[in-house]
Amino acid sequence: MSLPQDHRKAPLELWRAAGALLRTLFNLFGAPEELAARHTITGPTYRLILNWLHCAEALMRHLLFIEASAHPRGAASSAKRAHAQRQSREMSFEADKPEEWRVSFRLCADDRRLPAGKRLSTLTAPRRPQSLAPTTFHSAWPLAERFEALLRVHNDPAPFARRLARRLHAAPRIIATLLNAPAQLAPRIGEEIFATLRVFCGQTKPVFDSS
Repeated sequence: MSLPQDHRKAPLELWRAAGALLRTLFNLFGAPEELAARHTITGPTYRLILNWLHCAEALMRHLLFIEASAHPRGAASSAKRAHAQRQSREMSFEADKPEEWRVSFRLCADDRRLPAGKRLSTLTAPRRPQSLAPTTFHSAWPLAERFEALLRVHNDPAPFARRLARRLHAAPRIIATLLNAPAQLAPRIGEEIFATLRVFCGQTKPVFDSS
């Protein structure tokens, strides 16, 4: 996965770490369209994929926080108006066309949305002997959509950073929630990279919160 040549505020080494983590997701679970094509997955696999997605999303939110500091208060208003003037179009959800999926990236971990895997009813396998726990199945689609959203943020973070900047300038109190990170993130990207990430985020906080 190559890093696009654009203007990014976060250090290149941090974006490279994000790219490496996304490549690990590819290697472990396949591309988003391959994950979507599986339709349903068992409970243990679902929880494993979700854990990796949580880590990647947390890393991406940290990076977007740094990127957002390049957008001063009010700078995103024109972009917001331009977005509002775009004509809506039908979006398809074919498994082999992830570029056409309607996906969204949660800028804050506590943004309201249905948990991944819960958009469709959870299925339970036929009854087994009581000594064996039933196998549960979850829809693979929400996980695939979240993976695709991560790729879009990585490839073009600017629109997400602008949107986050608007939120942060309006409500800097969300910074603490924004920078929450799973315990597994540091070992998965490396303790040194994680420490660098936190240092840059700490340096960024005064841009939005001068209290």
